[in-house]
Amino acid sequence: MARPGRPKKNQIIEDKNIETKENKKIKVNKKEKNIDEKIKEVQKADKKEYYIVDKRILPSSIKNVLLVNDLVQNEKMSKYEAIKKVGLSRSTYYKYKDYIKPFFEGGQEKVFSIHLALRDEPGILARILDVIASHDMNILTIIQNISIDGIGRATISVQTNQDTLRKVEGVLELISEIDGVKELRIIGSN
Repeated sequence: MARPGRPKKNQIIEDKNIETKENKKIKVNKKEKNIDEKIKEVQKADKKEYYIVDKRILPSSIKNVLLVNDLVQNEKMSKYEAIKKVGLSRSTYYKYKDYIKPFFEGGQEKVFSIHLALRDEPGILARILDVIASHDMNILTIIQNISIDGIGRATISVQTNQDTLRKVEGVLELISEIDGVKELRIIGSN
């Protein structure tokens, strides 16, 4: 006869602290459901979200939509003529035309911020500011943080007008080539 409180030889012990294969499957399934729910939520979200994407990774159809918009706006072509000239289907154009625009699109004035990681050496930030000023761009704010491990961070807010707007990409390229610039990112635009 077994002592009270101890299980018999063939009795099944239920202990919530012991993980069985079935318990692990249930936990994995719950995690998968949470991930699946997040994916579905992102895929069906109707709210607007904006991304800055390098043009080189866009599919050709999206690049062609941009080209059609440019031809319509700058070359005074009709949409029909531009779509035909580019070789884009009308359905693709009308599907994406309102959802993609160049980051630096013509307008009155644009304000954008440049986030920089710089080697902590005298004169690097001054050279960057010289490049910006020499291209007739107005510097609105400069925020410079204390450097850590020899790398300083700075954020420069710049205002451009319609005349200087087309120069921005070239200015950013010139800044990125300055010795001591470790990272350059655009972090906002109006």
